[in-house]
Amino acid sequence: MNLTLQQQSVLSALTTEWQSPVQLAEQLPQASENPLDVNRLLKDLLRDGLVQANPVVLGLYRLTSLGTTIKKTESSENE
Repeated sequence: MNLTLQQQSVLSALTTEWQSPVQLAEQLPQASENPLDVNRLLKDLLRDGLVQANPVVLGLYRLTSLGTTIKKTESSENE
């Protein structure tokens, strides 16, 4: 799967715990300038099946099992 550098950075910050875009932006120095970029990237990752949106509490996201696998693959390729 071809992810942009920005998508890779959001994916690396995500966990299997629910997180908000603001929490993710705080972990990504380049995203702190415009947290709305994180929202856009999350929606892209959601469409690709790598991220799951919380069905009860809007605005929370976490990795899917596919996202976890891709995250591990991406991190091992970068080592």
